[in-house]
Amino acid sequence: MEWDLLEKTTFWIVDIDLADANLTEVASAAAGALGLPEDKVIVVDVRPGLVAFDILQRKVRADSVVGREKEILRRLSELPGVMPGPEAAVHSEGVLGLIAIDPREGERVLKESARMAEDIARAVVRRAMVFATGAEVIAGKIEDTNSPYIMKQLESAGYKARFGGILEDDAESAAVRLEGAVQKGYGLIVTTGGVGAEDKDFSVEAILRLDADAHTPWILKFKPDYHRHHKEGVRIAVGRTGLSYLVALPGPHEEAKLGCDRLIAGLRDEMDDASLAEHIAGALRERWRKTNSGGHGHGV
Repeated sequence: MEWDLLEKTTFWIVDIDLADANLTEVASAAAGALGLPEDKVIVVDVRPGLVAFDILQRKVRADSVVGREKEILRRLSELPGVMPGPEAAVHSEGVLGLIAIDPREGERVLKESARMAEDIARAVVRRAMVFATGAEVIAGKIEDTNSPYIMKQLESAGYKARFGGILEDDAESAAVRLEGAVQKGYGLIVTTGGVGAEDKDFSVEAILRLDADAHTPWILKFKPDYHRHHKEGVRIAVGRTGLSYLVALPGPHEEAKLGCDRLIAGLRDEMDDASLAEHIAGALRERWRKTNSGGHGHGV
């Protein structure tokens, strides 16, 4: 289990003095006591009776933090030039404040935290938000038939589904909306539309802003003409951030239906992200081959 440190990444030790100590070794000893790589902890301040450290990563393992005060002080006391006094103690704010907790109390905290994390994960995983995309939908020129279908199918599969609204044809603003859904605790976030080759299609790019390692298999590919087709083709996306899946499906209704059905089946079968993306993309490719043979693009 990992804890997010947010902005509270500093801890300090009081009643400790240094005399010609090697600060790299001091930082390395503290990092080792916390189960972190040596280059992820640095000494940021040294004063009479005080040494301050900063952790250079946002997340830490819970069991590497809780109750680690004695281990930090022990490792530091073994270094040349490091002199902890009888009242030496570790202090911090936020999550890192748990470094100084009694180890026995720490075990209770870890167990309770693990239970709470499991409860939260179970609640989040069954909450879904569905977004439509495009200026045409915003303007009311076309009806959004995808969102009602997807929400109905998700509800039938045991999800609590909610409509998130319509995303603009802009990667940055769409990414902000998707991130908002993540922060609100939705474990499955689905978009339809905006996955094509036109310069107004940004659903996949929005997901990549939140998960640079998202899986984005091609459905078909074009040679861009930079009139209508500004990108190489049509693709979907399956990404993840924290506990949340981010999925971009096509806009045409039959393709959205097929993609949704494949998505639900893949999640039910607990596919890994890459397999889930290909499970959806493969069905869409096959449908395209059957219905669009003779078109200008080519399958992948």
